[in-house]
Amino acid sequence: MMNVLKSLVLCSLMGVLSVQASERSELAWQRVEQQQAILIDVRSEGEFDQGHLSQAHNIPHTVIAQQIAAITKDKSQPIVVYCRSGNRSGYALQVLQAMGYQQVVNGGGLKEMLASKSH
Repeated sequence: MMNVLKSLVLCSLMGVLSVQASERSELAWQRVEQQQAILIDVRSEGEFDQGHLSQAHNIPHTVIAQQIAAITKDKSQPIVVYCRSGNRSGYALQVLQAMGYQQVVNGGGLKEMLASKSH
């Protein structure tokens, strides 16, 4: 009985998380389409080479602080970061915000962004 309850709770949480995830990727696409946000894929170069969103720049999350100025120095420029799952892009978002970038959105993962694009 306890395992059934745990499974139900886990399924409920996963449903909530997926709703939030699609909301973040839809917000990201709104920024791209309405505010000409810059798309930045913060995965490794190898992951980027295997597939990415068109018009995305590749800056791995480990070097985002050092390389963002090559893309934009305008701290009010809308930026959307994404990765595979949303974790590395969450890190990149925090780094950019700490540097003073004011309009950064975590779009989540690549598959998530692709799924939202079709809506």
